[in-house]
Amino acid sequence: MQISKQRKIELFIISLLSLIILGYFIHFRNVHVKFYNKTGENIDSLIIAETFIGHLKKDSSTESIDFKHFTFDDSIPYEQISAILNSKKSYQLNWSWCGTGRNTESNGSYIFDLKKVIDQKGNTCFYLTNHNQKIFWE
Repeated sequence: MQISKQRKIELFIISLLSLIILGYFIHFRNVHVKFYNKTGENIDSLIIAETFIGHLKKDSSTESIDFKHFTFDDSIPYEQISAILNSKKSYQLNWSWCGTGRNTESNGSYIFDLKKVIDQKGNTCFYLTNHNQKIFWE
């Protein structure tokens, strides 16, 4: 049984459109985030939201990185962060103990600044802010 040329073209077009739609759906069902290093220091082995980013030089930025989801506390980014800063392992600053404002986004594009602060115990910690904005305690 032979398939006509017109039928082959129809099947090819349907397959191609299906792949394009699937790719579009997968691409836009992610959170796309770009990070700027505003710590004033080079960061090594940076991990944000369980995603290894690697080395990030001071005053530089990453390309857009895809995440399946990203956690916020109201409108402020609130994800797990760890990295090596000055040969010492550092973690995120747990600035919010209340979970009522927490929400998870699974699509959209964001730009965040990665900043550092010294906590009450004298440890260097990281936190995220919206790009070129201060967080409420700054």
